[in-house]
Amino acid sequence: MVASPYNGDWNYWSKRRGEYPGTPSRVAKLIKKQKGICTHCGLNFTREDLLEVDHIIPKSKGGKDTFSNLQLLHRHCHD
Repeated sequence: MVASPYNGDWNYWSKRRGEYPGTPSRVAKLIKKQKGICTHCGLNFTREDLLEVDHIIPKSKGGKDTFSNLQLLHRHCHD
């Protein structure tokens, strides 16, 4: 398979470059930071997964809305 940013493999390109057309910048950067792995379950993200950005330290407990306090989780892991 030839790698192309337009082949639909957003996980590959987000991990590689930290960006992918149609993927929010914050999500793509978190995928790259986490090497495509959910911090809760340890499984790789796939194209079919629903993802959510989560605060590591909740804002209600003094956590900041900064990149260093964010993590990307599968939606079912975030529940």
